[in-house]
Amino acid sequence: MSGADPSRRGWTLVTGPGVDDVLLDMLKSGESAEALCRSVLRFLRALALETGAALDAGREPPGVRLSDGRLSLVIPREPVLVSYVLLPDHRELRVTDVVWMA
Repeated sequence: MSGADPSRRGWTLVTGPGVDDVLLDMLKSGESAEALCRSVLRFLRALALETGAALDAGREPPGVRLSDGRLSLVIPREPVLVSYVLLPDHRELRVTDVVWMA
């Protein structure tokens, strides 16, 4: 057997245009908002790692499941709410919403 096992490939995170717009607005809104944007990006990266590890181990992903199937959570100590969906066949988390409560 040669090559990497595709089932062991890491999980990825994808954002959509609306999410990108919110992150860009943060970047353009001064130094404190730029720091917030960097914090949100670090959180999203950690979310992908944690969620992927949880699913690979047969555990529930972080967040509260909404009626439409998305998962939602508040970034600790930040005025930001994140919603995402899981695409396990692609080993992907798709961030559908970032709400900046500024």
